Amino acid sequence: MLTTRKHLPPRLPALPAFIGALLCLTLAASTAAQSGNNAVDPTSLIMEAEEFALEGNYDAALPMYEQAIASLVSEPHRQNQLRYRYGIILNALGAQRPDLYPLARGQFEAVLTYIESSPGLPFEHSAARVSSAIAHTYHQQAALQTNPNKRAAMLRHAYQLYTSATEQLRREEDWQNLAITSFNVGQVCEWQGNLEEAIQWLEQAVALDRRHGFADLEEDQAYLTALRELVNPERPVGNTAI
Repeated sequence: MLTTRKHLPPRLPALPAFIGALLCLTLAASTAAQSGNNAVDPTSLIMEAEEFALEGNYDAALPMYEQAIASLVSEPHRQNQLRYRYGIILNALGAQRPDLYPLARGQFEAVLTYIESSPGLPFEHSAARVSSAIAHTYHQQAALQTNPNKRAAMLRHAYQLYTSATEQLRREEDWQNLAITSFNVGQVCEWQGNLEEAIQWLEQAVALDRRHGFADLEEDQAYLTALRELVNPERPVGNTAI
């Protein structure tokens, strides 16, 4: 089984990289928060949460992230920006703490509800990208699931969300996310044992990588080649173009 590629720009970051992005996100919010009845300062909360997270004390860190989100209730746009980032953090930590994957999904689902309830309102991430993020939580959690029925259900959810997202990403001409999501659908298909369909999705990912000069071309081509050789071991295909 190959490792799930991190697939949403910005790429799922290593933990030390969270600090700058999160603080930039909430600096403006903190000014508004402080001006209103000495409300909780989200920046201070996140700084404390980061200190705990870097120490590995997630039980102390996670409630602080949630308190920062709650403090932005009067600013739904910034609140959902922070929800998205928090979801990315939870998803990144899921390999160590699988119990965080449902919490990550909850954050992304809240963001998706916000986007869909406010059509036309500018937001940094499209509904397709957020749907793909939800799929990614199922995808990664499935890799750690020992119960075959639960694993199969998670892969079905991931497949449905990914494939739905690809249609919208194509309409939006979001080629990089489309390439990455196509890669991930291909991997889900492989894990489900459907190698022929996995190859079709990987071919799409490689074609997009090559057309747009994406950095994942070599990785994706190698994966595609490996799948082709699994399907037809008598005829090695080599690491060649489609």
